[in-house]
Amino acid sequence: MNDGALVPGCKLSEQKISAELGISRNTLRQAFTVLSAQNLVEQIPNRGVFVASPDKEQISELMVMRLALESTAIELSGPGEKPAIRAVIEKARQARAAGSVSAMASANQDFHRLLVAQAGSLRLDTLMSSALAEMRLLFFSFVTVVDFHAQFVDLNAELLELIEAGEKVAAQKALRSYLAKSSDYFMANL
Repeated sequence: MNDGALVPGCKLSEQKISAELGISRNTLRQAFTVLSAQNLVEQIPNRGVFVASPDKEQISELMVMRLALESTAIELSGPGEKPAIRAVIEKARQARAAGSVSAMASANQDFHRLLVAQAGSLRLDTLMSSALAEMRLLFFSFVTVVDFHAQFVDLNAELLELIEAGEKVAAQKALRSYLAKSSDYFMANL
């Protein structure tokens, strides 16, 4: 799922996956239960296990969660250069120039993960990792839409400049607009 080989709605074969991973089907079922609790797979009785297909309500909840987490991280982070985040933006620019949507999506996820990491809270990091795992399903639903991913490269750079300058209120406002744009796109294209 992480690399887009298993797209939302794809049926997962217990037999095939357990053989590929060299684990028992019972162990795999336990893993599916964990992934289901994380909203990454759907277990449908008498039909099987499928890669989750987030719906509009889940997208809305994810965006609220991200706004809370990332706004809090902005509030807790100090001003000054953020070289690790800036390096991710450069990777995103290179991916955009190469037309690599999956690399842009990965860099975008890294940007937001590092943004939250600036807060210095392992609990916030854990919550953000969960949100980003669900977001990854959405990104791979739109893996061929270059313009969707490309627009966020510059928006990430603008957001970072506000954070580095210590403009927390402006950064939070920009983040709210950014997430609304992303949410609107997903809602319109589901």
